[in-house]
Amino acid sequence: MIFLVDGLGWSRMAAWLDSSDSPDARRWGDLARPITTVFPTSTAAALLSLSTGSAPAQHGLVGYRQYLPAYGVVGDMLKMTPIGAPAPEGLIGPTWSPALMGGSPTVFRRGLRGAAVSRDRFQGTGFTRWLYDGAEFVPWTTASDLAVELAGLIDRPRPPDLILAYWDELDTAAHFHGPTDPIYRFELDRLAHLIGFVARRVAPARARSTSFWVTSDHGQQPLDPALQIELADEPEILREMARPLGGDRRGAYFAARPGRREALRAALSARLPTGSRLLDIDVAIRAGLWGAPPFHPEMADRLGDLLAFPPAPMGILQRLPGAGPRTRHLRGGHGGLSPEELLVPLVASRLDEFSAPG
Repeated sequence: MIFLVDGLGWSRMAAWLDSSDSPDARRWGDLARPITTVFPTSTAAALLSLSTGSAPAQHGLVGYRQYLPAYGVVGDMLKMTPIGAPAPEGLIGPTWSPALMGGSPTVFRRGLRGAAVSRDRFQGTGFTRWLYDGAEFVPWTTASDLAVELAGLIDRPRPPDLILAYWDELDTAAHFHGPTDPIYRFELDRLAHLIGFVARRVAPARARSTSFWVTSDHGQQPLDPALQIELADEPEILREMARPLGGDRRGAYFAARPGRREALRAALSARLPTGSRLLDIDVAIRAGLWGAPPFHPEMADRLGDLLAFPPAPMGILQRLPGAGPRTRHLRGGHGGLSPEELLVPLVASRLDEFSAPG
């Protein structure tokens, strides 16, 4: 089974492994190694790559926010609604299906008998239906509830071929407090204890026969709320944009008005801070940034013209007309290509190894 921890970067985990006194973490250092996640380093794209076994270029979810030509809007792909819409699921109608969005079926539709263990509030949402198409959904409410549900699922007389478990609390803590805050290490201690509980609760024979992988969708970079680039305050850039910003604050997608790509490039070059990188999206596609062919047929249209990477601790935002003031500023973010965002851990062993003393 695969236990995916949202927001767990390799560098932060390695530092924790070097200094943690958690008894449940002692064995992790011998089992852990770094791997790379996909680009964009965002939850939606990486989770779908895990459940389909394909890159974003193939499954078609190429950004947390992305243009959808069939709808004519930039959509929030987690909420499945046009960005700025007051309610989620605005893209989901009675005839909606995952095939309308994606270019790759899930591994569950390709023959694996599987289960997804995720938060109860995600059950039945459009993104969950796309992400876990064909799998049994097992909801959880609290971290302890997750541990109990997961152990019971593994201990079934005939467990699923593949279990995907998802835990989002580390990412939430890192967004609001920053990945260098002590709360990040506290959350890692909770994670190790939770998985140790599962390993001890499952019958010993089943624990020995269960392959258990802990990994992540992306890491986190510290953000400074005072240094975020707000496009609402940049009229020179806005006047050259054909539609709202896509991608994420650490890797932003810009679409130019017809015939105005170079004007948009000039406006961005003049306003982005030193250390920023500005790439042509068509060049980045050919270089394989989102993955190798075959490409989703709408891939280029979903992305736009230019891709901007601001230096940490900066990000690029766009407050849409009519939006209220932000009530809480993020102190951690992702979506870019820094090692802190791109390198994630893989901790792989038999489940019983996660209960062994160090």
